[in-house]
Amino acid sequence: MNFSVSSLKACCLLLASIALLFPDRSSAQAYPNKPLKVVIPYSVGGGTDISTRLMSKHLTTVLNKPIVIENKGGAGSTIGTEAVVRSDPDGYTLLVNTDTIVIAPLLFSKTSFDVRKDLTPISPFASAPIVLVARANFPAKDVRELIAYAKKNPGQLALATSGAGSPHDLAAMIFRVRAGIEVNEVPYKGNGPALTDTIAGHVDIGMFTLSQVQPYAQTGKVKILAVISPKRTTLAPDVPSLAESGIPNVEVSSRYLVFVPSKTPKPVVKKLEASFAELFANKQYRAELENLGFEPQFSQSEESTESLQKEFDRWVPIFKSLDIKPQ
Repeated sequence: MNFSVSSLKACCLLLASIALLFPDRSSAQAYPNKPLKVVIPYSVGGGTDISTRLMSKHLTTVLNKPIVIENKGGAGSTIGTEAVVRSDPDGYTLLVNTDTIVIAPLLFSKTSFDVRKDLTPISPFASAPIVLVARANFPAKDVRELIAYAKKNPGQLALATSGAGSPHDLAAMIFRVRAGIEVNEVPYKGNGPALTDTIAGHVDIGMFTLSQVQPYAQTGKVKILAVISPKRTTLAPDVPSLAESGIPNVEVSSRYLVFVPSKTPKPVVKKLEASFAELFANKQYRAELENLGFEPQFSQSEESTESLQKEFDRWVPIFKSLDIKPQ
């Protein structure tokens, strides 16, 4: 049978169209065939860093490939997040961030990405309560005394913040507004350096992940004043909730998710999703997370996408009521 040039071109176009409709799965089936990189958009030592390093250790075993961790902090975690957004969508560059990164457009007027469009969540893998912490020798022993001190000394209370948009910063912002106090905000590139300065007494208070500060609280190096939730956490049952302390209707926690660029092939997304399902079922991994003060989590990629949209929708009216606009 003889083909004309035009017929041959038409055949090639047809095959190309079929290839677009049914992507080559060979690369996905071989995935991963080289080391992966996990970007943490915060400095070393915070809850995101601690939980990610433990998760990555076990994920290396599941995928049978090395994992390189890169801490790329700054600008409320947007620098590291944008680096992943701009990376090749091949499944070899992962991002770990909290679910509050979804509200970046509400906080930053010059943000060049929208998590809901530019990233695909694989799954959450852990969560942890956030607590209000004071330096060991701070005169207030509870939240009510802290508020009274702040009102007597307006603008003198040094509050460590870890970057706009982090759950810790959001917790601090809502606490400050609901308590009606003026503070001197001291910015840090992550919760690790912020906690170091709180322990050293260079700042008065800060919001931190429970797992991050519990060892220091147990040795008297800091004081945990409240957990940022309507009720106490089973991970620290002796710590009063913020609601008990006179500030109701405030709930912020750290929920850590793994993301990839939105154009990552679906088979690769599903392969990663299955890997996190396997991690979630691993009793040793779960025990190690819990021993560090984290609650293991897992949900499918589609469910995680819906959850992020709900998180975005939850914060919109809060920001409106507090008259918070993108900066």
